[in-house]
Amino acid sequence: MFDSNLHPDRATLWFLGQAGYYMRACGTSLMIDPYLSDSVGRGDPRFTRRYLAPIDPAKVRADIYIVTHDHLDHLDPETIGPYRYKDQTAFVAPRHAAKKLQSLGIKPENITVVDHGDSARIGGVEITGIFALGTSADVVDTAGYLIRFPNGRTVYHSADTAYCQLLLDCCPHPEVTLVCINGKYGNLNVAQAIELAKAAGSPYVIPNHYDVMELNGENPETFRYFCEEAGIGGRCRILRVLEEFQW
Repeated sequence: MFDSNLHPDRATLWFLGQAGYYMRACGTSLMIDPYLSDSVGRGDPRFTRRYLAPIDPAKVRADIYIVTHDHLDHLDPETIGPYRYKDQTAFVAPRHAAKKLQSLGIKPENITVVDHGDSARIGGVEITGIFALGTSADVVDTAGYLIRFPNGRTVYHSADTAYCQLLLDCCPHPEVTLVCINGKYGNLNVAQAIELAKAAGSPYVIPNHYDVMELNGENPETFRYFCEEAGIGGRCRILRVLEEFQW
């Protein structure tokens, strides 16, 4: 499903919906925040998925599995439960989310804790924790992540985050910025997401966290419009679910 004719100097990613992505470069595959169930909707029907999960978690495999924080649509027991490669995959998470992973059957030796300011190298991939302002008291350890593949390709995932000056000050300068835009439950709204994109200065900015739950959504074309108004319209890429993007 995630096959790609990929030059050694390039990287690629696929949008999984919500804040989830699957990535590949230099022979290494990576997932971040895959939400491949309807666990949130089962707990509260107001957040039922608008479309079926695009892939079965039992049929996907990644060398590295990153979790940004312990909310169900990011650290999903119903995605991790059927995931078949728990013993072969390296998991990365901030400290409290790492404990949750252990409670879901992930072996401690397969988990690397990466908080704000920490870095780890796994299979040649450098993963750095970037400041994010947690959106509720239960996720104070939320972390964004800067991923640097062995060929130098870089991508930054903002995680769910509220807006503050420190977020902009800590922002890295990757080639691709993946940013939440839904503007609800504490997350960045469109205008704030554009401020973060401008701080990152990336050649490409890709919005997320707008499509799966109607009550927690946003129109990505609004983000595109205001990117154009801010003079960064040429950087904006809006991906369909499972659409590939190479850089």
